[in-house]
Amino acid sequence: MKPWILTAVVLLLVTACAGIPNEEAFKAKVSTWQGRDVSDLVSAWGQPNSTLNTPGGGMVYTYNKGDPIASSCIVDFIVDATHKVTAWRFSGTTCRTVY
Repeated sequence: MKPWILTAVVLLLVTACAGIPNEEAFKAKVSTWQGRDVSDLVSAWGQPNSTLNTPGGGMVYTYNKGDPIASSCIVDFIVDATHKVTAWRFSGTTCRTVY
């Protein structure tokens, strides 16, 4: 096989894999909200599916990103009393993103 053909095939495979959704990319995307104001989160993600008050005046904002029947991705943002996102967590089978 000619060297330029092998190089082209390898580049094509690497480029094709770069857009595959994965959990690590989703984790990186969600983590960017830590330290930001919850109003920015709501502007970008919309109204949460539910909220829960926490001790100390904080809240948990819960988003269900997915089809609740077939699959789901539940994302919780923990917000403190100053309205800053302090932590996040997610669970589900479709927590993926193209990053």
